[in-house]
Amino acid sequence: MSSAALNKFQASLVGARVLASFHGEVSTVSSNQIFTDQCLLKAAIAQAVGCWEGYIEAALPEFVSKTRVQAHRKAWTLIVQFESLVSKLSNELNTPNWDKCRDLIVNVTGMDPYGSWIWTPRFLNQTDTKSFFNGILDVRHSFAHGFAVPMGVPGPLMPGQLDPAYLIDSISCLEHFATITDSLLEHELTHRHGCTTGWN
Repeated sequence: MSSAALNKFQASLVGARVLASFHGEVSTVSSNQIFTDQCLLKAAIAQAVGCWEGYIEAALPEFVSKTRVQAHRKAWTLIVQFESLVSKLSNELNTPNWDKCRDLIVNVTGMDPYGSWIWTPRFLNQTDTKSFFNGILDVRHSFAHGFAVPMGVPGPLMPGQLDPAYLIDSISCLEHFATITDSLLEHELTHRHGCTTGWN
């Protein structure tokens, strides 16, 4: 079973795929096809990263609310305060890169996702996965602030220019991260916190 946060992530991620589907279509606003395609690909990356950020911001408070069920009555006030703190920390996540998300997950849940954060279809270790993952965030950051795609981002066929294959890989990577993180959090709920129904 998956969290409500993961279900929302998967439904929202469709928006990035919709944007990508317009790649190659002629624009009535610009006659420059390369410019049009780059705008679409950057917007799709921004949408996908926004979905990942939204997942983290929703999954951690949902996780904490599930643990409340098992909390001792005497600790109820402390749990409510902790829920408020988690909500605040999650909402302050502006750049959901590898380190910030990992630190937030460790601080809130006590679980370190590092060992499972390998995107195995493409990489064999965390170092390469982290570089690709953070590259996706760099693309989103540059787009959001009106800069060109950074030249050192791993993955695109041509440095500084996005392509459909890179977008597909980026969406798949973020989807993998959300799915694996959701499974890890459910494992914590069932095995560490005694929530036998997991996300239910």
